Amino acid sequence: MSKRVYWLWLASKPDLQAAVIRRLTESFGTPEFLYGAERDVLLSAGLPKRQTDALCDKDLSQAEHILRICEEKKISILTIEDSSYPDILREIDDPPPVLYVRGRLPDFDQMPAIAIVGTRSASAYGLRMAERFGAALAKAGFTIVSGLADGADAAAHRGCLKAGGKTIAVLAGGVDTCYPKKNEYLMGDIMLSGAVISENPPGTANEGFRFPIRNRIITGLSAATLVVEAPARSGALISARLAFEQGREVFAVPGALDIAASVGGNQLIRDEIARIATQPMDLVHGLSHLLRTEPQEALIRKVWLRELGGYGGLPVPEPVKPYRIERSPVTTTSVRRKRPEPPKEQTKQPLPEKRLPDTLEGKERQVAEAILQGADTVDAISERTGLPAAEIAASLILLEISGVVEQKAGHCFLL
Repeated sequence: MSKRVYWLWLASKPDLQAAVIRRLTESFGTPEFLYGAERDVLLSAGLPKRQTDALCDKDLSQAEHILRICEEKKISILTIEDSSYPDILREIDDPPPVLYVRGRLPDFDQMPAIAIVGTRSASAYGLRMAERFGAALAKAGFTIVSGLADGADAAAHRGCLKAGGKTIAVLAGGVDTCYPKKNEYLMGDIMLSGAVISENPPGTANEGFRFPIRNRIITGLSAATLVVEAPARSGALISARLAFEQGREVFAVPGALDIAASVGGNQLIRDEIARIATQPMDLVHGLSHLLRTEPQEALIRKVWLRELGGYGGLPVPEPVKPYRIERSPVTTTSVRRKRPEPPKEQTKQPLPEKRLPDTLEGKERQVAEAILQGADTVDAISERTGLPAAEIAASLILLEISGVVEQKAGHCFLL
C-alpha cells in the first residue's frame, strides 16, 4: 500500500492540528507506526482522549478516496517527508503534513518567495501598490505568494504575471475549486507559471474558519511578508503577526492617515513590527542575499516607475536601511539618590467581572465561553465544547481579530 495513504489518513483527522501531527510524527516516527499503534500505547504518550479516539479509527477509505480523486484530477500530493516539499515551510512550528498542488512549485532556493497581503476591500491606492510591488519584486527574481482573494491578493498575483514572474496562490478550500469564482481565469494563469496549493483535499468547501488557518502557509513559504493595506482588525494583520512569530521579515506600505484601510499597516510601522516599504528596493536590498543572481536594480526601477507613471520629475526615494533605536543607558551619576520611602498600604480593588460581547454568536461564542470558564488551551476548549481542533483554532484567530481573546505561548486569555 502507498505510504501516502497513511499520511492522508493522519492529515484528514479533524481533531489533529498540524502542530499536533508534527509532534506525533517526531515522537512516534512514521504515520505507519501511528496507524499500527494500539490504544494503550497512545494513552501512555499522554494524548487527550479525543486525539486518542481519532488515532484509534483505522478506516483508510477516506484516504484512498482522496488518492483516487487526485489521480483523476491530476492533483499532485506532497507530504512533509518528500524531498520536493518546500524546506522553508518545514521550518515553521505547524507545517501542513500534506500539500495538494496544481501547477508546479518553484525552487525556493533559486527563487525565494515574498508574500503580499492586504484587505479584500482595498482602495484604488492599495490595489495599485499591490500590483506594482508584485510586478517589480517578480522582476527582481522573487516568487510572489498570496491568497487569490479579491482586493490586494488578486492585484499582487496579476502584477507578478504581467512581469513574467512566478506566483503561488494558497487556497483555504480544495485546489479543484476557485474561490472567489470570478478569479477563475486568474487561477488558470497562475497554474501556467506557478502553482495553486492547499493543505485541504479536493472537494473541501471554502468555509470561513479555514482562511485564517491557511495564512500561516502564505507566510511560512515566504522569506518576507509585505502588508499593503489592512484595517485595524483584518486577516492581513494576523498574517503579519504570524510572519513575525515565524522569524520572517515584515514590511508595510504606508497609507493615508484618514483612510480606515491604512490603520493596521501604519500601526505595524509605528510599533516597529514592520519596516516601512516606499518602493521595491526597500525589500530587495534587505533580501538580495537570498537570490542566486544579483538583482538588476535599473530594470526593477524601470518597471516600478513605468507602472507608476513616474514620480512627476521628483527623484526616486532611497531604499530604507534597517534601523535600531538607541537609548542612552541610565547611570547612577545621572540620577539623584533619594532615601526610599516605606511602601504605602493599598486597598485591593476587585477585578472587574469579564463579560462576553453580546454580538458574539455561533462557534466563536462557544469558544469564548469555554475560555471564560477556565479552558485556556485548544485541547481544553475541545474537551469542553466538543468542537474539532481546527475549528477552535480558526475561532480563536477570529476572536483575536475582534479584540476578545489574546493568545500567548499556546494559551488563550480573554481581554
